[in-house]
Amino acid sequence: MRVLYDTRTVHPLDRYDYARAGAAAELAPVVIRGRAPGDLLAVMSVAQVGDFAVETVTWGADSEIVAYRTERLIRACDPECYRIFLSINGGVRMEQAGNRISFRASDIALYDLSRPWQATHTTGPIPMQLVMLTFPRTSVPIARATVAPLIGSVMPRNLPGRSLIAQFLAGLSDPRTAAEQAALTEVLRECIAGLIRQRLGQPSGFTPHTRRLLHLAHVRGIVRRHLGNPALGPAQIAQAANISPRYLHKLFQGTQLTPMELLKQLRLEECRRSLEDPALAAMPVKDIISAHGYLRPDQFARDFKQLFGISATQVRRQARQPWREG
Repeated sequence: MRVLYDTRTVHPLDRYDYARAGAAAELAPVVIRGRAPGDLLAVMSVAQVGDFAVETVTWGADSEIVAYRTERLIRACDPECYRIFLSINGGVRMEQAGNRISFRASDIALYDLSRPWQATHTTGPIPMQLVMLTFPRTSVPIARATVAPLIGSVMPRNLPGRSLIAQFLAGLSDPRTAAEQAALTEVLRECIAGLIRQRLGQPSGFTPHTRRLLHLAHVRGIVRRHLGNPALGPAQIAQAANISPRYLHKLFQGTQLTPMELLKQLRLEECRRSLEDPALAAMPVKDIISAHGYLRPDQFARDFKQLFGISATQVRRQARQPWREG
């Protein structure tokens, strides 16, 4: 993910003005008003996945701050997008189209970036965390007038599939390859269309196909986040995904990889990225592979050569060569 702004990188006295400038440069710019807090943490990171922007926000302050999406800002910059807003731990109040939400942990709501809103960032002992998924309105094959009643309202917690979507969105991260990006884009399209259809009570809402795609994407995210655990196996993956080991293996039927083959491939790909990283050039190969969950160097060497057709030593040597020539 690309960091759009991070107040930890500037002097404490400059953080409020820095955060305001960062908010004005967001995909859907907002203006922050109010007295400068004495203590402020504001971090936003952005990743682009096809037509979707994935934005993560961490915000903590010792006084309330209000952000406004005004008519003037909309006229100056209107991306003509919807935004799904997931609150990880509460701590924010939102108002749009006459609807007001005091977010609790795991609440999901839908917003229209072409309409004004205001968001109040409250105070608390723990900084609030948000995940925002922004996408063109044309990505939703439903008339805007039909979607309009949902704008600014929270998705009911008993809505089928809502909790799975919340888990999936909370674990979203940058896809590392073109194939991963294409797969994740498909999941996101299914996810947002299914969620909106489900909320509207349409029959083609959260289908078994959508559920399977979300579970697979959720499992892949879990595996990627726990690559460094050498004990990671089907039982641990299933437990983290809140599914049974039997269902885990059923999910992978018809795919090219089993869960353990996926784990091995992701470990090897991450090892290769580390070996090619100039910042890790002095790190011993054995330390790199152990950081990604490999305990046996001999097994790693065989697996690496089988997947890439080249040894880890050759990869590192090739990565270093341009630096030597320069």
